[in-house]
Amino acid sequence: MITYEVSKADLEYVKGKLKGMEEKAPRVFKNAINHTAKQARKKLAAGAQEAYTVKSGGFNSRMKIQNATAGRLCAVIRSEGRTLTITRFHTTAPASGARADIVKSGLKHISGQWKTNAFKRKGLIMQRETEKSYPVHVLRSVSVPKMLEKVYQGDRGIEGDLEPVIEKTLHDEIAAEVAKLI
Repeated sequence: MITYEVSKADLEYVKGKLKGMEEKAPRVFKNAINHTAKQARKKLAAGAQEAYTVKSGGFNSRMKIQNATAGRLCAVIRSEGRTLTITRFHTTAPASGARADIVKSGLKHISGQWKTNAFKRKGLIMQRETEKSYPVHVLRSVSVPKMLEKVYQGDRGIEGDLEPVIEKTLHDEIAAEVAKLI
């Protein structure tokens, strides 16, 4: 889980700027936190779209924001879900076996993992586990939460990790909210 705390410097900054209007401080922090959460979700989605070839419909629906309130100054970006089927990515199924392009760095050929090539049936890409017709195995990729973790840590997508970027965004949003009240 990714957490950010408002620093003492931010608290002192808001107290100093809102002399006589200290009761509005929770609203300042609530708005700043909610704006930061929305921007963080956009940055995470953009990083994942840059790194993976996942279709946006399968990705954006798996990220939800629980907004901060004046009484609970905490916003949460939740991402839940199982691994995605390979068909959520750019796939092809030529006669020589199915292929899936999961990461944008290159095409991953799905063959050799088992003894038979992959094939596409009923909208899914499958492989037989043995030489026999059954059982078949539906191929899946990593889950959206794992993709987001990789983007946040800077392993995929945008350059570097997102922690300092989101922290700076929070400080900028606090300053913007204070400027609205002054």
